[in-house]
Amino acid sequence: MLAEFLREPRITYFTMEVALRDEVPTYAGGLGILAGDTVRSAADLDVPLVAVSLVSRAGYFRQEIDVRGRQVERDDAWDPRQFAQPSQAKIALRIEAREVWVRRIGN
Repeated sequence: MLAEFLREPRITYFTMEVALRDEVPTYAGGLGILAGDTVRSAADLDVPLVAVSLVSRAGYFRQEIDVRGRQVERDDAWDPRQFAQPSQAKIALRIEAREVWVRRIGN
């Protein structure tokens, strides 16, 4: 199956944030929602696309308004392993005439 995947060129979609599920805090607003819609549309249309984004275990923050009307930020920590599994795959990309390898590092 891996050999079949490697035969077809892929589009690589880089995004700093992406909204895939409400429970996954990897976006802050409109651009993340747009990125998520783009990834889902590509999947629906069977477009050969690989999405690359950042994942922070600290997540974003939850905003609350206190009794004085001020914004208060609360940590919104989460565990990415609840929604994704690590991959041993790595890919080579050509960026500004250089070959750059992208892969998962660490736990």
